[in-house]
Amino acid sequence: MPDPAAAPPTTVAIVTLGCGRNEVDSQNAAGLLAAAGYQVVADPEQADAVVVNTCAFVEAAKRESIETVLDATALKDQGRARTVLVTGCLAERYTEELRVELPEADAIVPFSDYGRLPQLLSGGSQAQARSIGSSGPTLVPAGRRALPMVFPTPAGAAFPARAAARGPVALVKLAEGCDRDCSFCAIPSFRGRFRSRRPTEILDEVAWLAGQGVSEVCLVAENSTSYGKDLGGREALVHLLRDLARIDGLRRLRLNYLQPDELTPGLLEEMAANPVVCSYFDLSLQHASAPVLRRMRRGGSAEGFLDLVGRIRALDPDAAFRSNFILGFPGERAADVRELEAFLEAARLDWVAFFAWSPEDGTAALDLDGRVPAATARARVERVQELQDRLLAEAQESWVGRRLEVLVERVDDDGTAEGRSFREAPDADGVVRVEGAAAPRRVRVGEYLPVVVTAAQGPELLARSAG
Repeated sequence: MPDPAAAPPTTVAIVTLGCGRNEVDSQNAAGLLAAAGYQVVADPEQADAVVVNTCAFVEAAKRESIETVLDATALKDQGRARTVLVTGCLAERYTEELRVELPEADAIVPFSDYGRLPQLLSGGSQAQARSIGSSGPTLVPAGRRALPMVFPTPAGAAFPARAAARGPVALVKLAEGCDRDCSFCAIPSFRGRFRSRRPTEILDEVAWLAGQGVSEVCLVAENSTSYGKDLGGREALVHLLRDLARIDGLRRLRLNYLQPDELTPGLLEEMAANPVVCSYFDLSLQHASAPVLRRMRRGGSAEGFLDLVGRIRALDPDAAFRSNFILGFPGERAADVRELEAFLEAARLDWVAFFAWSPEDGTAALDLDGRVPAATARARVERVQELQDRLLAEAQESWVGRRLEVLVERVDDDGTAEGRSFREAPDADGVVRVEGAAAPRRVRVGEYLPVVVTAAQGPELLARSAG
């Protein structure tokens, strides 16, 4: 515990694990802390306090979160840090357990207490953290939906509190929670039911970001395609995309986390026709075998997913696709893996991640029979990954000789620029490297550079400036 007589911290580092939704939460926490007078720094070793925003999606993520917390608490002995707070999904899901098992942390902060992070840093304790959710003034206005890490509008501004933009790309949260009942996932148990943010909130936040030089916004939620179902209808997402496209300075919108059974013809047509929306489809498929999908409590089939991909390509033949698949789910047979492989061959998705199933507390899959040995699941992951590596290489090669527009995110001293086209999401997919882009003029971060692709190297495309 920090010395109550010591001066409160003035510099804070936020360490973020997990998904893009956590990234948004951390940005909003940084904005809240900055508004309270704290200086938010990038390096935990140079901070008086460290906030660890944890992930609890799978066992590996939990272990990484605990290790990161312990690394942060070690700085209290080895560095200048005096306070460590633990937030995020792990803190929400295992609040009381962590308060007992992680005495090194100064507070375990569940979602309901996020608004009091400044008070906790200024001298809060575990005891205070247990009670602050039930008493005292709240920072969330009366009648407002409770969304983790979405705070009231600062005085004189029309956007949720969040850190100022540091580059041309930003993530914005559409909603919180999930209404689905997937047997492998515990997220609804601690993130709660699906709650959409109001369109005016999102529009104001994106306009504020665009005013700071952000030109690409990635919209995130547990299920982005569920947006608006609690606000009067699913057409709300189509209307929101149209309104966002009118914001000055916004060049790209990327819609992440799409449920295949919620992709209406109207939404598909809007994504294809809207000049600001990237033709990038982040599909939550999870498997291609109908029997496995049913045990996962999900709909769909290889045939249905191929039909969806075909309808999208009919609207835009160059559409890019991302998805994730779980191997080794209870009851999965060798025939199911072969069906997944056949689907991948036929669908020709661009970016694919594979995971071996692992038992997860609080999920229905724990009670399913037909457990697949862990070694078998890992072997299946390696097998389908080899297939997808070949398919990705073919997809990348098909772009050689073609033009793309690249958002520059880094420029090296030798003039090589690195960025992304509409095909690549930040921190998830490949990149485009533009050799000698800075000659004869200096290319700047945030610039959109027309290029011609000259070669493909795994997930990277090499290109030359076409301007």
